[in-house]
Amino acid sequence: MSLKRLLCISLVVLACTSLFLSVIGNAAVQDVLRLDEGTSYVLNLETGSRQTYTEFVNSKQFEGNRLEFNIYVSKTGNPILDDYVLELRTNLDNPEWKFGDTIYHGASVLVWKGKAEHDALVPKVILSGDVPKPIRKVREPGFEAYDIYGIGEGEVYIELTVGTAKDEKTLERIIQKLEPSMKFFSTSEGIQAAKSKIEENLKEARGMIGEETELERDIWGLYEEGHPGWASKLSEHYKEPIVAERQPLGLYVILFLILGLILGAAFIYVYVSRGAGKGVDVGQISTELNDTSGRLEEKSSAINALSTRFARSEDDEKRSVARELIKIRASLNEISNEIRTIADKIKGSR
Repeated sequence: MSLKRLLCISLVVLACTSLFLSVIGNAAVQDVLRLDEGTSYVLNLETGSRQTYTEFVNSKQFEGNRLEFNIYVSKTGNPILDDYVLELRTNLDNPEWKFGDTIYHGASVLVWKGKAEHDALVPKVILSGDVPKPIRKVREPGFEAYDIYGIGEGEVYIELTVGTAKDEKTLERIIQKLEPSMKFFSTSEGIQAAKSKIEENLKEARGMIGEETELERDIWGLYEEGHPGWASKLSEHYKEPIVAERQPLGLYVILFLILGLILGAAFIYVYVSRGAGKGVDVGQISTELNDTSGRLEEKSSAINALSTRFARSEDDEKRSVARELIKIRASLNEISNEIRTIADKIKGSR
């Protein structure tokens, strides 16, 4: 046999061997279990609510709530090797697994071992556990090399994985991850309240500024990176200069409107006193003017409380606003007295 012919035969044998091994390898990694997401469901043992597996994925759950996951698994019909096991893994607090008649405690356990269990129906997987505190690793600009943790919407997972075991607790080789894997987020009422407050403050500020600013984006970034408390506090301060800036202008507008009331009251008084107001209910007009004077006194008291708060501030701008508010309050008191005087004169002219 020539060397050339021997070489050709060797190449054919090698190709056939490779193809055979490839087929065996592909058969070995075929999916053997299927997660029934339509039948699986989750119970919230605190509230009694029930959601399907699909509805619950990517939801937000409050820390401390105890949940029960009922996960149905079935076979696909592909060959199951005797050394296959099923790993159950979660980062829920205080996890308790039930697989068949056996209960396990731990973040990760191996079940479904040996030919006898493989031949039987796969039991429903039941997991109960507490939603952990919403603490997660965050990114600090300029300090990426540090492991830093913040308060945010932490990811919680439940994973079912078919594989071969290295020992009683550890997978050596992964054959199949059952999909879709269960992932959701832990949160708290405080985090949600902070988010609502930030939205409210930034919306108010943007209403005056008219556009989104870099500072507004930074405040949201601070919230998303695990600092909701600081983000909420900064959003309060962010809108304060805008609120303080518009207060005097708004009060001056009110002042001018009230001046219009004074002129109107004076006109009524002159009109009535000269006898041109026959048939006019003078008593009613006098009563309404007195009511207006009373409302002005109420506004004056509110302005006094606001000016007192601003006057105690360490900020020069706020103290300046306080001085303007005191002047406006004095003017309001004078206007109120003048309206009462006009009302009394109208009443006495009947």
